[in-house]
Amino acid sequence: MKALNVLPLPLVRLLAFFHEELSEQRPGRVAQIMQLWVGCLLVVLISMTCEVPFLAISLAVLFYGVQSNAFYTRFVAILFVIATVLEIGSMFLIYKWSYSYPLIRMIVASMIVLGCMFMMRTHRLGLLFFAVAIIAVYGQTFPGMLDYPEIVVRLTLWCIVVGLYPTLLMTLTAVLWFPNRAVGQMREALCARLDDAVSHLTASAVQLPEKRIEREVLALQKLNVFCMADDADWRAKSAWWQTCVTTVTYLYSTLNRYNSAALPEDPVTQHLVQKLRKEIADLHVAIAQGEPWQSEWELNAEARAAAHDCGLENLCQMLIQLGHMDPATPPAPAAKAPSMVPDAFTNPNYIRYALKTLLACMICYVFYSGVDWEGIHTCMLTCVIVANPSIGSSYQKMALRFGGAFMGAVLALLITIFVMPFLDDIVELLLVLAPIFLLGAWIATGSERSSYIGTQMIVTFALATLENVFGPVYNLVEIRDRAVGILIGTAVSAVIYTFVWPESEAKALPQKLTAVLGMLGKLLRMPYQQDAAAQRTYLQLRVGVHAALNASEEICERVALEPQLDDEERTQLVAHSQAVIRQGREILYSWDEAQTNASSAGQAVCLADLLDSYVAGLTSGTCASPVITPDLEKISPTLSQQEQRVMQHIARLPDWTTPTQMPAKEQVQGATQL
Repeated sequence: MKALNVLPLPLVRLLAFFHEELSEQRPGRVAQIMQLWVGCLLVVLISMTCEVPFLAISLAVLFYGVQSNAFYTRFVAILFVIATVLEIGSMFLIYKWSYSYPLIRMIVASMIVLGCMFMMRTHRLGLLFFAVAIIAVYGQTFPGMLDYPEIVVRLTLWCIVVGLYPTLLMTLTAVLWFPNRAVGQMREALCARLDDAVSHLTASAVQLPEKRIEREVLALQKLNVFCMADDADWRAKSAWWQTCVTTVTYLYSTLNRYNSAALPEDPVTQHLVQKLRKEIADLHVAIAQGEPWQSEWELNAEARAAAHDCGLENLCQMLIQLGHMDPATPPAPAAKAPSMVPDAFTNPNYIRYALKTLLACMICYVFYSGVDWEGIHTCMLTCVIVANPSIGSSYQKMALRFGGAFMGAVLALLITIFVMPFLDDIVELLLVLAPIFLLGAWIATGSERSSYIGTQMIVTFALATLENVFGPVYNLVEIRDRAVGILIGTAVSAVIYTFVWPESEAKALPQKLTAVLGMLGKLLRMPYQQDAAAQRTYLQLRVGVHAALNASEEICERVALEPQLDDEERTQLVAHSQAVIRQGREILYSWDEAQTNASSAGQAVCLADLLDSYVAGLTSGTCASPVITPDLEKISPTLSQQEQRVMQHIARLPDWTTPTQMPAKEQVQGATQL
């Protein structure tokens, strides 16, 4: 701690950020790390032994393909097979008809890249088109480096092997031999959330950050989708399990704020808490065994009064409804998501996004062809990889790619100078690579915000030390060229995405906040009922609020990085958005308490109307909303204490017509957390 006190504040925040990102604990991460680590070592062994070129591409296939569970890995493997067929087929067509005509070849390849980048933004299977675009760009470097069509065709045929044998390898290891099933991960995650909930109920545990709570809520929802797709029994009882997931989420998020030290010491309350702990423990055992939990627990009048006084009535009621629910309850029909976004052919941003990416690639191609420096062809790949919809997200991806490339280049430099001269066989090489691959796998399986660093580090390291070389490497030129290519591609992309049709999320942020407040308004209009169906709807809507709050905060972080916005405008937008997010969370949790104390449905509607009047200002298109000044003397006497707290939080929502008082530097630092 003393060492941290002497470090600059930005560096301390950066270290705290990486500590939080890299120490993330989630079910299945250890298994995914081991699958990725062993797969990388096997790929190096096979490629070196059989002299298969393009080892870096094979490693990239593993890092993109090995997912958190067996079902997802199998799905990505199928996409890789389809992508390989499409991309190799398109490359052969390009070579056949335009190999000797560079201008025509680049025009045809540009059309493929343009279409793929457009489909990546608009189609549900965007990853498939992203892979095709990468190979279409990468394949254009072959004719420039080689003047012999036969060798180019041979290298292209090798690309089939390079892409498919790692796919087969990860399918065998991660899907067939050592599968990491989504159902097992879900059981482990639910049990962990219940343990956290009990710890806050029985002791003064440390309150977890709201962002972490929301991320874990979203992780459970995504995992539930994989469980329904991968397990027939889960799918047959999906209604019960979905309710179980939302109930556990409610227990976990609600008890995170609960103050167990304020519990009365009377016997009735203590008996209620013990009974609640027992029911949660029984639910824990049932989930661990993979069986729906059933309970006959009911609250008598005395226990209900005690639960009401200590703020546990709503929580007990949710748990009771889950215990009484029939596991054979038929699931609600799920709406099938469209394959493409609704405004795919009406929104000009999608085609502009594809054109910007293509323009950046062509600038890099003309540059490295003009200076006759083929070693920096990675600049073209960089333009495709860092392409993101908004300026803020593009800058985030650029920082991750540059950071990963820098780490990979430094490792390659150190290994080439100090280790490679002393290696004699493949076993020694694998022993040297093992800790590097383990570090890359650990980073790549962490948080989605920083996982790309691990992938980029390993790919850059492999490009510099293992690419097309089946023995010790002593040439430092490759390391220099790869790093320079990535730096040039990042710089060109930054200029293009900033000044050519900049796609900002500044306007989307108020719209997202409007969606958050709209869902909160729906919650306020749902009266407290004992009906099980109504409570399930309440829990599902509550999960939607968590998801919208998390998405709003992520957008807020990206907006803070957009350089085209005026400093004052960006500061005010970020500050007001953070205030809305903060008050939105308070409204959510306050209404959880107010539900059991609601005066009447009419008063709840009155609170929702106050919220709607604020939302109307955000949807007016002026990014301004009136100051909420409710007539407290008229409404307050008829409201319960908890409802008054909800009304106070609504009244504290920021006024977008007045500037913020917080300094811009603090706003940006607070939003990015870096």
